[in-house]
Amino acid sequence: MSRKSDRRKTAAQRAAAAKPKAAQWRTTKETLAMAQISRTKLHKATKAGTFPRPIKIGKKCVWIDSEIKDWTMKKYNKQ
Repeated sequence: MSRKSDRRKTAAQRAAAAKPKAAQWRTTKETLAMAQISRTKLHKATKAGTFPRPIKIGKKCVWIDSEIKDWTMKKYNKQ
């Protein structure tokens, strides 16, 4: 292989490594289980702005996994 193609390959590899990972979405049931809260508390906390807002996809609501994990870590670190 030529040196030029080696440079392209490493540049492509660097670009692939720099891409952020795709966000994972969680359903309401999964969110409740991860956050260990009731459905009522979930809706109240979302309305109050203390819990991450869901993303609406059609009739469904989903939450971003990393936001739930961050919220859970903050919640348990305060106690």
